[in-house]
Amino acid sequence: PPMNPTKNREKMIEVMFEKYGFAGAYVAIQAVLTLYAQGLLSGVVVDSGDGVTHICPVYEEYALPHLTRRLDIAGRDITRYLIKLLLLRGYAFNHSADFETVRMMKEKLCYIGYDIETEQRLALETTVLVEPYTLPDGRVIQVGGERFEAAEALFQPHLINVEGQGIAELVFNTIQAADIDMRSELYKHIVLSGGSTMYPGLPSRLEREIKQLYIERVLKNDVEKLNKFKIRIEDPPRRKDMVFIGGAVLAEVM
Repeated sequence: PPMNPTKNREKMIEVMFEKYGFAGAYVAIQAVLTLYAQGLLSGVVVDSGDGVTHICPVYEEYALPHLTRRLDIAGRDITRYLIKLLLLRGYAFNHSADFETVRMMKEKLCYIGYDIETEQRLALETTVLVEPYTLPDGRVIQVGGERFEAAEALFQPHLINVEGQGIAELVFNTIQAADIDMRSELYKHIVLSGGSTMYPGLPSRLEREIKQLYIERVLKNDVEKLNKFKIRIEDPPRRKDMVFIGGAVLAEVM
């Protein structure tokens, strides 16, 4: 992963050679491997797994550590938040014993709302968002607004008492902090990777929020200039395994 200290890498290689007798080893940055899997050499990788989310810009195969950002929200935090939301609805789940059950529920039902106010209104005034879910013991529970509220923590960290910017603002600030001649290339290749980017609705919401930030902070609300701005969120179907696929590509050519 990015931001991994050199000491850790040295120790890992030492164990591989001295304990397990590896013939050779190569340490690669996850973000670079993700881009290889997409056939790219430059771009911004939004890598969100179980424990942490990284925003890592890569230019011409070189990861830019000074621009890499970290968000301490990922899969397990969203699962914990979903447990909390369900508890508020009166469904008793244990944080440890039922964690796996709720994680599976999250993967099946949760999504990112495109317009959070519309979603909240639908959840409050209608039943269109309500989905039944059968628990392992046979009980059926009704999951409604929690479906989008849980994953909303990625965009609004304060919901789970985490200080800092949401995922869209982090991506925007990362690209804006890069060299001016790199930015257009980075905006055109924002690549999603990892299990916590699998939520339906994430690419369109991310694009919408980044565009909005660009209009407000760069164009100073001059919308007419927006036609020159190209942004593309790449959401490959196998993004859960992007790093492995990129590693396989690299091993093939080395």
